[in-house]
Amino acid sequence: MADFLSPIIKDFGTWQLRAVMLIHLVKIPSSWFMACIIFTAPAPRPGEYYCKPPISISDDFNRTKWIMASHPVKGIISDGGFAFDYCNVFNNSLQHYHDPSYKPWQELGNRSMIHPCESFEHHAWYTSIVTQFDLVCSRYLLIATTQSFHLFGVLLGGIITTQLMKTVSPRNAMLLGMYTQILCGCITGYIYAYEMHALFRCLSAICCGFMYTAGSVILNDITGGKFKTVTICMFEQFWSIGVMLLPGVASFWGSWSQLYLAISLPTFLLIILHRWIPDSPRWLLKHGRIREAKVYLMDAAKCNGTEDSVPSDFDQQLKAFSELAVEKPDPDPWWSIWSEKGITKNLVCVHTAWAVFYTVYYAALVNITAFGRDHIQINTVVAGASEMLGCFVGLFLIMFTKEKWLWTGLFNVVGGLVAFTAWWIPPDGTNRVALLMLTAMVSKASISCCLAVLFTCTAELIGASKKIGLVYSCTIWGRFWFLLAPFVAAMVKLGQLIPLTAIGVLVIFGGLFMACIRSPMTHPPEHRRSTSANSTSGKAAGVNDL
Repeated sequence: MADFLSPIIKDFGTWQLRAVMLIHLVKIPSSWFMACIIFTAPAPRPGEYYCKPPISISDDFNRTKWIMASHPVKGIISDGGFAFDYCNVFNNSLQHYHDPSYKPWQELGNRSMIHPCESFEHHAWYTSIVTQFDLVCSRYLLIATTQSFHLFGVLLGGIITTQLMKTVSPRNAMLLGMYTQILCGCITGYIYAYEMHALFRCLSAICCGFMYTAGSVILNDITGGKFKTVTICMFEQFWSIGVMLLPGVASFWGSWSQLYLAISLPTFLLIILHRWIPDSPRWLLKHGRIREAKVYLMDAAKCNGTEDSVPSDFDQQLKAFSELAVEKPDPDPWWSIWSEKGITKNLVCVHTAWAVFYTVYYAALVNITAFGRDHIQINTVVAGASEMLGCFVGLFLIMFTKEKWLWTGLFNVVGGLVAFTAWWIPPDGTNRVALLMLTAMVSKASISCCLAVLFTCTAELIGASKKIGLVYSCTIWGRFWFLLAPFVAAMVKLGQLIPLTAIGVLVIFGGLFMACIRSPMTHPPEHRRSTSANSTSGKAAGVNDL
């Protein structure tokens, strides 16, 4: 938006650098809340839970004896031991328990005298939501359900914040999100009813949405040109940094309740730093708050050395600008994007890509738990590093290539194909986990590359009056399908490689649609840029407005 404010604010300077770094920090606690399920719901190992014994044998209770007497044997494992079915018990478990001659193999393969266990005993060193809410066996999908509630909060957070900012400034919306995130996050860790836990997970996600949605509005306003593109793209890097830091945070705590406190309370630091985050000058002027806007603009001029650009009649120009902004009609509604001529293919493809890559991003992150609890810390760090690498690749394609959509799509096709090679890894190989992570992380990087391009360049596909509508439509559509992501990862119950295979198929599918999108180069070389193309320096209107 070229206007008399641009020479004062500049595309980027010291003032923007301070604000950008502080706003980017809100992504860290937000990523912690989304990814904490990796550590709050670790998959239990054999013997860490079993069917709760009846009260009648509590005085003479032998855990090993009860497991062998009550649970049917599924088979004999390699070391000669037994693999027990901990989800079911024999109808005559007490008879087996009191019969000294009973041996587990006597009932091997006998499924006629069993019924599902209704209540479990847990003996895990870490108190997780699995042990807290009995989320095993038939209740296993409730782990994915609680995470789906969080993702529903992400969806609601964008919608609510967008409506809230019609009257509340972005800076104040950020601060509101910080306070409420601390409150809801701490409560989430100390609620011992599953339904309330799921509800407060949703509320915590809404609060996180306040922070980064409002923050992205400020970023879009105070930066310009290529710096806007870089700033928006790098916003996602701090999400990955949060993922990489999470294992370190989680390693200090022995229960899921304590972990929620650990990821909630650091936001107090953001509240302290909030005083150095500016508000959106154009938002303030559009809402008639001229005096506040002037304070931020003068601070920008002082920090960036542009005080000479401040006109002598600055107050009068600000007033005139504000009056025009107030009278300016709102952007076209989101549904009007489909009335645009000649871009239907692009719209269908970009909506499909948003739905696919939002879903597979989270499914691929949570799916690292399928590769074993013993390596979960290092695997989480590797996943975050892969995301960062993919984001840098996306930024390179945006800045320096003409066919960013095509190359991003092909990268994802390759990533999806690499995921299929997991089926050729020997099941008893010494480096199996490392090789599985390698096959998974190629697609993880390609997914992050795609999201970087989508976040930064979706608005290029349509005219100026409909950019916000397209961004809104794609984001809401993507976050709607996002709700299915936990259930994709939950398919691990069908087999270790089933989720990875499903992710690979989706990545290829989304990559093909990405490759079909066409738009001009985001930042053409200076010697080829025409007057009409100058506007593309601001085309990278961040989709993080939601």
